Amino acid sequence: MREKRTIINVLKNSATSHFIKKLTPDISLPSIPEAINVVQQHNATDPVRLKLFHTPRMVSQGAHFAFCLPTKKSHYKPLLLSQSALDEFGLVQDQDLERILAGEKIYYTDDIFPYSTVYSGFQFGSFAAQLGDGRVVNLFDLKDSRTGQWQTFQLKGAGMTPFSRFADGKAVLRSSIREFIMSEALHSIGIPSTRAIQLTLLPGTKAQRRTQEPCAVVCRFAPSWIRLGNFNLFRWRQDLQGLIKLSDYCIEELFDGGAQFEGKPDFDVFRKDFFPDSEKKIDEQVKKDENGKELMSEEDVSKLSKYDKFFRHVVSLNANTVAHWQAYGFANGVLNTDNTSIMGLTIDYGPFAFLDKFEPSFTPNHDDTANRYSFANQPSIIWWNLQQFAKDLACLLGLKSHDLELLLKGELDFVDDTLEKTMIKRVQKLVELSANEYKYVFTTRYARLMSQRLGVDLDLEPYMNSTSGKDVRRAAAKSREFCAVIVEPLLDILQATKIDYNNFFIHLQNYMGPFFIKDKKEATTLFGAFDEEYLRMFFSTEQMEKMAENENTLIAGEKLLDSNGEHRLLDEKLEKVYNWTQDYLTLIPPTGATNRALLARKANPLFVPRSWILEEVVDDLMYDQRDSLQDPDSNLDTSALKKLFLMSVNPYDRAKWDDSLRPDLEEKWANLSHQEGSKFMKQASCSS
Repeated sequence: MREKRTIINVLKNSATSHFIKKLTPDISLPSIPEAINVVQQHNATDPVRLKLFHTPRMVSQGAHFAFCLPTKKSHYKPLLLSQSALDEFGLVQDQDLERILAGEKIYYTDDIFPYSTVYSGFQFGSFAAQLGDGRVVNLFDLKDSRTGQWQTFQLKGAGMTPFSRFADGKAVLRSSIREFIMSEALHSIGIPSTRAIQLTLLPGTKAQRRTQEPCAVVCRFAPSWIRLGNFNLFRWRQDLQGLIKLSDYCIEELFDGGAQFEGKPDFDVFRKDFFPDSEKKIDEQVKKDENGKELMSEEDVSKLSKYDKFFRHVVSLNANTVAHWQAYGFANGVLNTDNTSIMGLTIDYGPFAFLDKFEPSFTPNHDDTANRYSFANQPSIIWWNLQQFAKDLACLLGLKSHDLELLLKGELDFVDDTLEKTMIKRVQKLVELSANEYKYVFTTRYARLMSQRLGVDLDLEPYMNSTSGKDVRRAAAKSREFCAVIVEPLLDILQATKIDYNNFFIHLQNYMGPFFIKDKKEATTLFGAFDEEYLRMFFSTEQMEKMAENENTLIAGEKLLDSNGEHRLLDEKLEKVYNWTQDYLTLIPPTGATNRALLARKANPLFVPRSWILEEVVDDLMYDQRDSLQDPDSNLDTSALKKLFLMSVNPYDRAKWDDSLRPDLEEKWANLSHQEGSKFMKQASCSS
């Protein structure tokens, strides 16, 4: 077992800051020595320059970041620390750790200094120019022991930065709790996500939102915080050198010099769309130009540049992540390009929610009146964001090797009309092939996850991990059939009956009884053909009572009254459940109940943090303990927060929930019944 060390020891011996070593700072403070000099000498010589750390402004052309500092607060009070995160870095908990992760103590050296990054973004489809880390300060990079990856630590809610614009640089407690819990919960479920390590209350610090609210700081970490918006910025600036520098940094530092791009299927296989719209044929080839030639020849496809491969890799990473969101019913809420990670991570948590009921049109964002970021729209919105990314990289994606080499050397002095048309066509073809691959990666990953949740082994992995075009076709065919026959009919049923989405999978995995007790022809009604316990997975208590009443009426030979069509609708749903069950049973061996459960238990979290549960924990601190919250010396009761954290980070193992801690909350929060009420499917605002 790795020996644990203090944070000071780790920082002195192994910390670094790759981003500021490789990329360009704002010219106002162009180097670490100058930034350090301002910190150390400002009282005596230059108090004005100190304001550069916190003064919003337009940064210089070519800048990727600006040096800044966390704003000092009057009091700091750590509320929650992720032990699993500490273990990943071999860190011991001490006062230095808590102070550094809160922003109370600032660590810098000759090659490490806090900074904030600059980016732009398409927000709700409209372009916003210079955005950036308006309340985030990046601290340093540490290597984790589990994967060997460098992870960038940063503080959210650390105060004003050069990119705060008209905001205050603060983060309120309610949104900080939500992000801390949800980022760790998604990671624990297996959904790609940024991480959180410490939540710190700031007693005495408030922010004006809907009302005066208490503030907090979240220390979080990720392999990179670069998002598509970083690239949007350089297209807007028309800054080719800044774009190239940023792209090269991502390829070399984040993706192992391009090594992570290898092992993918032959790109040429995605000339076919394996998941076309209904009006298209599967074997329809991608478009040709006006002369009947392929827009990207076989030679082009076989000789992709590192930038082509970079774009393709980012597409795949994001397709994989959105497949996880859809399988687990996670609605992000704000999928702007500045909230879309270059590494396919769930990033910058805002008005998110797990679906309580399967309702595709649901958006957790109260401000999303057009439903742009609804649950159903997430796959298409992520692809729209990636199309903007392709436009950002267009000059690097459009050129063939010789011209690209001249561009990188600064020797491509002129682009004539012929070359411009060729570049546009090449980018269009690259994007079209990538669109087909995006759909392939998304759908095969989604089918695999849904099959696991249903306890079905589709045996997709060997085909999905193969580079063979033949195996791609097999994986696509299997996924397409499974989604059409099993997934889509099931989702139609769940949407109609409005039972709990995630709890359905738990009930199914735990069910060991018969699916049918009579032949359909022998039953008085279709309801009588099913085992009642099995049916309760699909229907609410009220619906079950209504169907039982119908059954008894018909058995008694009485006429069934159906003035409002309710009986007919229930019969239609029963018919769908019957047909679905017949198809499902063809995938489950007659003696396979145990194997089905074993497979499903690895994919079905016993607990996910619902919005109403998060609201209860926030209310417990903000309202029930309002006076204590602002007193740095008070003893806050954080038992509800700690219980929620334990349940969220151990979603597959109930034994780790500590049944001695708030058993009342565990009983309520882990209730698997299909409940009704106004507390479900709640929305939140963007304000945090």
